[in-house]
Amino acid sequence: MTVFSVGQDMAGIRDGLTRMAAVGRNPHRLLEAIGLGLETSTRERMRDGVDPDGVKWESYAPLNPLYEQGKKGSGILLGPDLHLYNSIRSGVDGNAVVVGTDVKYGRVHQYGAIIQPKKELQLSFMMGGVLVHASSVHIPARPYLGFSGEDREMVVGQLEDVYRSAIRR
Repeated sequence: MTVFSVGQDMAGIRDGLTRMAAVGRNPHRLLEAIGLGLETSTRERMRDGVDPDGVKWESYAPLNPLYEQGKKGSGILLGPDLHLYNSIRSGVDGNAVVVGTDVKYGRVHQYGAIIQPKKELQLSFMMGGVLVHASSVHIPARPYLGFSGEDREMVVGQLEDVYRSAIRR
């Protein structure tokens, strides 16, 4: 009989598997790294003006021409102070990565909203150098948070790197 045998020295394999299991028991560092990658991809989408599926925000609704006339900043959701853009943060919550913003208007831009006056009959505001009066204003959704195909590839790459490193030590 011709035989090929593996198992003479299983200590290296056992040690690699132990290191891999340790990552599973305490994935905090891995999840933090994934979170930083998701922060980066979220900001890239904001710069590109696309949702997590790569759909341009203009396809949801074009910018109001009056608004566009007086808009400051380099793109949709990118005001001159980049407040929303710079507020994107990630954190680890148990075995999950959470990515988001604590900016109050972040939810409005993610999901859209209809703004109505609370005390007056109409909203009054300046837009494009024109005083506008309206009974309501529709803010279209511009989804910037989410998990894209590229994000999935990044996460798989992070996992492969961590497990490859655990096996090779």
